[in-house]
Amino acid sequence: MTSEQFQQMIPEYLSGRLKSADHALFEAQLSRNPELRIELAELRSTWQTLGLLPEEQPSPALRARFYQRLNEIKNSRSRPFAGTYAWWKPGLSGLVRQATVVLALFCLGIYVGRVSMSGHPSNDESAKLQNQVQSLQQTVALSLLDRQSANSRLEGISWSSRVSRPDTDLITALVSALNHDPNTNVRLASLDALEKFSGDATVRRALVTSIPLQDSPLVQIALIDALVQLRDNGAAGEFRKLSGDSQANAAVRERAKWGLQRLSF
Repeated sequence: MTSEQFQQMIPEYLSGRLKSADHALFEAQLSRNPELRIELAELRSTWQTLGLLPEEQPSPALRARFYQRLNEIKNSRSRPFAGTYAWWKPGLSGLVRQATVVLALFCLGIYVGRVSMSGHPSNDESAKLQNQVQSLQQTVALSLLDRQSANSRLEGISWSSRVSRPDTDLITALVSALNHDPNTNVRLASLDALEKFSGDATVRRALVTSIPLQDSPLVQIALIDALVQLRDNGAAGEFRKLSGDSQANAAVRERAKWGLQRLSF
């Protein structure tokens, strides 16, 4: 049985639905697989947190309008969707995504009910719904970025990329991941996410100050390329230092020289 198959068994293990044979097999794997233990601990925390959420009780009229609207949408489509959704997958990332979608659908249900009663959506209602979705996406991103598993942190960065107007907490978390995460892939992913928000001068300064903090040639070269793409002349000083640093990787020194030339055009 593969590691992914064991990860898929975590929700059933937590809910007590595993058969006795599978339960013994899972616990045996758990005793010798530290990665699986981390995934289990993180999912157990999420599981318990979800259990503390108060149960919402929409009115019968709202529920009826919501399902009526869903049926109207379903009947208006000329053909069914093909394939499966990439976000609907088992394991920790799947659970977080599914929980987020459930909450988003609940907000959508409230919105649809209000629209049905009023006849047309107001600008205030539309803005409020958008803000709720943005806030939810940021909450999921921050929660995942704080996990021990590198895969979870990568998932958090993916969620952060969906936010169009990040708050200070999310930007700070992404910059921290870029500068201090022990996993090179997480650092590179956080850089990609921060580039999306490069219209913010604070983000551009953070990218420049990140250069001397990096010890991975891959991340250093990616930072140089990003700052050249942004045409940020404030990076010239760091490029100059890096190109003259005899202790730096040879490929990085050459890329820094190239960056200086590009910024001078």
